[in-house]
Amino acid sequence: MILIDSSVLLELYLDNERAGEARDILDRPEPKVASWLVMVEVPIVLRRVFDGPDDGAVLAACLDRFDRDIDDIALVDAWTDIGLRVRSDLRFARCHSLDAIHACTALLLREWTGRPVRLATFDRRLEELGQELYLS
Repeated sequence: MILIDSSVLLELYLDNERAGEARDILDRPEPKVASWLVMVEVPIVLRRVFDGPDDGAVLAACLDRFDRDIDDIALVDAWTDIGLRVRSDLRFARCHSLDAIHACTALLLREWTGRPVRLATFDRRLEELGQELYLS
């Protein structure tokens, strides 16, 4: 199982340097999950990037692409459990709050399902935390 961080989706939609790698992650034939947080993070970032008067069509295309991709990703909504774990585990302080939510979601999924969960991210601090939590 792969937990998809918002950075992977944004890399793809913004056609950044690792966009091909992001598409490869999404195309892998294994179950994909994400924190429900991606439903907020991705559209907000896209709207900030494509905020010009001539960006409407590009923004709409990116949001449409996001809608299609998110159909293949199971969203995890476990805010109370995530909040309690982040609060009690000092390791989550090593990254930003929203990234801690992604990492904690992956950790809890592994504990709840007993299956390996791999954290897919392009954020360096989140990747390091994922390695420490054995999510790689």
